[in-house]
Amino acid sequence: MSVKTTLGAAVVSVLAVTMTACSAGSSASAPQGEKSYSVGVTTYFLSHFTPGKSAASNIDYALFTPLTRVDTATGKAVNAVAESIESADNKTWTIKLKPGWTFHNGEEVTAQSFADSWNATAYGPNAFLGNFLFADFEGYADLNPADGKPKTKTLSGVEVVDKTTLKVTLGKPLSLLPYVLGQTAFAPMPKAAFADLDAFDRKPIGNGPYKMEGDGLTAGVTKVVLRKFDQYKGEPGDAATIEVKSYQDEAAAYRDLQAGNLDVTLVSGNNLTDAAGRFKDRLVQVPYPAVVYLGFPLWDKRFSDIKVRQAFAQAIDRDTIVKSLLRGFGQPAKGLAGASIPGGGTADCATCSYDPAKAKALLAEAGGWDGPLKLWTYQDPLNSTILEAVGNQLRTNLGIQAVTTQAQPVDQLYPNMAAKKIDGPVLLYMGAGYPHLYALADQLFRKGSGTNVTGYDSPEFATLMKKAASAGQEEAMGLTQEATKVALDGLPLSPLFQPVGGLVYSAKISDVKPEFLGGVVLASVKVG
Repeated sequence: MSVKTTLGAAVVSVLAVTMTACSAGSSASAPQGEKSYSVGVTTYFLSHFTPGKSAASNIDYALFTPLTRVDTATGKAVNAVAESIESADNKTWTIKLKPGWTFHNGEEVTAQSFADSWNATAYGPNAFLGNFLFADFEGYADLNPADGKPKTKTLSGVEVVDKTTLKVTLGKPLSLLPYVLGQTAFAPMPKAAFADLDAFDRKPIGNGPYKMEGDGLTAGVTKVVLRKFDQYKGEPGDAATIEVKSYQDEAAAYRDLQAGNLDVTLVSGNNLTDAAGRFKDRLVQVPYPAVVYLGFPLWDKRFSDIKVRQAFAQAIDRDTIVKSLLRGFGQPAKGLAGASIPGGGTADCATCSYDPAKAKALLAEAGGWDGPLKLWTYQDPLNSTILEAVGNQLRTNLGIQAVTTQAQPVDQLYPNMAAKKIDGPVLLYMGAGYPHLYALADQLFRKGSGTNVTGYDSPEFATLMKKAASAGQEEAMGLTQEATKVALDGLPLSPLFQPVGGLVYSAKISDVKPEFLGGVVLASVKVG
């Protein structure tokens, strides 16, 4: 979906790599004889459970099932609650629901359940994190006026035809809507939710394979318990209960795993290197649908000459960064996206090859470099290490001596980039919002996107992406690849590597499979 990405989306995308920790906590609280295991997550994922407010973690997908889901084997969007999703023009869509689905409280899942949920998220004054995802729905602007309060609370582009049928009208064609609808922001909400949205956020009533047990998210709580929903109409889970335990960071969860207190955790960086030695047979590599890149501030006249950007790009040794700093857990970038994203895996980046001699010559042709250079990133230990390595390579290969690095909290860095206050290249992570190259390219290169941090604006790119959105899905893939190459040839950013994480698990469980963003698919885990 060609979405209007906001700071909230940027935060979620950044956190997808650093926070999608799917570890496991002690299951001692489960009744004797019940199949159970524990899952540890970072505190961020136990902050909200309302579909439009949550972080779209694996916990959210255990509690809620949207219209579609991502097939982890193929990366394709397949129907879940939806019976069919059809359109003749990719702008007006008819969605029919499967019969028999219910919420955890027994209420029937209907077309109105989806419409009510979507309207609540799209309504600007609610300030839901997933609000931006509805930007291409007809009527979004009326719910999010530039000035004053909205005069309506419902999207004109969402019509309940009957109990099992929705009609959706977009502001412009988008053939990839079935992919978009697989995000938990598009999950349904029961009537009971709207009696007290705050209470619902603490103890949600979903339609997923697991339901919230006990009091849910209360003040000071560090864990919640999920119980198998016996009336679930999709593929049921194996465990009777899952304890979800929160950690401040993945390192703490990994230590608990080593101590025998956890059953599965997602690790990265040095923890992943250590896990590869300790848990050889119980480590599942997870290629993230993401790219780590160096973005150039196009508003800075020092980077207005493409030869300067080309010089920087070819002065960076991606292979060494992956081998030495990531211990091989990553893929040196040859293009924007890796093969884990449909449409990715192509060598569409002409300047991703390491050529220090050519880099130095290009910089000289552009008039050389005068003065200091500051490199930026968001606060993260691994990011800082990688940025230091990039700085050293630029110093060595381009002769820029006064190179310094600076890290800011993510909620400061993105506004500063939007205000054009960042005075140098920035190292960032970006994950695709849904499994398609279109999502990643749209987020990074579309004019007006909150995660287009470089100021890139290309009419040629925009035209190709518009054609892709209007085309059938096969043709859309080729057009998106063409648009991506146009953007990378313009070089507003230079891809460095596609990151890899790992799910480490105990001997107690099996069938550990990663979801699209990397967390373990909770319902797929087998106990015993």
